[in-house]
Amino acid sequence: MSDTNNLGWHILREIERDHEWREQNPALFFAKLCEDLWRTTPEDEWLNVFEIRVRNAVWWASDALACVEKVVAEQPAWAAPALESFADEWFGSSAEETPQPYLDLLAERAAEMRSVFDSA
Repeated sequence: MSDTNNLGWHILREIERDHEWREQNPALFFAKLCEDLWRTTPEDEWLNVFEIRVRNAVWWASDALACVEKVVAEQPAWAAPALESFADEWFGSSAEETPQPYLDLLAERAAEMRSVFDSA
């Protein structure tokens, strides 16, 4: 087998390993993507960043979208506090006291992500 073939298989194994980790650790992955997409990226640019990832790393974008949609659907207790903490969002009261505004924002962002993903 050529070195290029070996490298290709190695990359595919890494992608699969990362995918499995994301599925097994949804709270950690959600925290990481909150920080990555929403805390460290300006408000008016996060969707462009996601769109670039859809084009260049569809496996990551697919996992991110699935995670966010699952969090919106299931609304685990850690979701709103994670969004508040890791995405640096604030709606006048803590996410533990009043989670709904945080979950509503997440639902809006999930819909935007779905639209970008489906149009790619």
